[in-house]
Amino acid sequence: PSSLPARTRGMWRSRRAVGEVLRAAAQRSAGPRCLHRPEHLAAAAATTRAPRGIDIDIDARRPRPGRGTWRDSLASSRSFSADASPSSRGACWSCGVATTSSDLFFCGACGAVLPALAEGDDVNGKSLLLFRVLGVDPPRFALSDDELERAMKNLQKTLHPDKFSTAPKAAREHSADQASLVNRAYATLRDPLRRAKYMLRAAGAGVAEESGMGDEQGAAGDALVDPTLLMEVMETREAIERAGDDASALGAMASANDAAESSCVAAIGNAMDAGDLATARKETVRLTYLARIRDEIKRRLPPG
Repeated sequence: PSSLPARTRGMWRSRRAVGEVLRAAAQRSAGPRCLHRPEHLAAAAATTRAPRGIDIDIDARRPRPGRGTWRDSLASSRSFSADASPSSRGACWSCGVATTSSDLFFCGACGAVLPALAEGDDVNGKSLLLFRVLGVDPPRFALSDDELERAMKNLQKTLHPDKFSTAPKAAREHSADQASLVNRAYATLRDPLRRAKYMLRAAGAGVAEESGMGDEQGAAGDALVDPTLLMEVMETREAIERAGDDASALGAMASANDAAESSCVAAIGNAMDAGDLATARKETVRLTYLARIRDEIKRRLPPG
């Protein structure tokens, strides 16, 4: 207003300009900006044009005490795979800064926990997201249980929903989804059969979960199971039936099946390393049937 002193008019116009900048930026972003963080004000000002003749002193705005501490404590945690090709995953719900699929768990600008990525949201849909989640970069078939368990526990310490009990509702929901993603990654990658099927699916050579046959899409051709393998499986199941509740016989068959599974897992690893998808698929189908035999023997063995 013209009745105010010049200095007061200048302050009023600057504050109004800041408000216009932030409102315009918030309209373009997927979430609210943290107005108490100077860097977020700077990001808003950098992407939104202020009214003509107004210079906004972003540094003059200071954070209020007691705000943003939960984000600051997480700001040092970043995605595990910095080498992944970035693709946009939208603006951060907290600060509005653009994020990419390389920002796996937390926003690189403000440290806010991000929504969990789905497999289709990751780079090209084929970047083996679950390996990235547990920090296995580059992805590989040969993994140790200790390596996976250590990565899982470290992530759960950071992402557990209890860490966000006083955070905004969005952060609580995102942390729960991220923790669930970590659990899914651990459950998939620690099981050699599930790990093999996951890797083959990403390579476009999926093995059907139910039938154990080669092609998830049901295509003809090499989707049929090797007749020799089917004969072996039938003979083993007949032997299991004949054993009945004979713990000694069942135990001997379990040991033989375990050895066959170990050999099969090694063959899958060698084929994966060599890029031989045909052999990897064949051995994965075999491992599917061996896993079923193992489960059948365990059901028949007496407790203990």
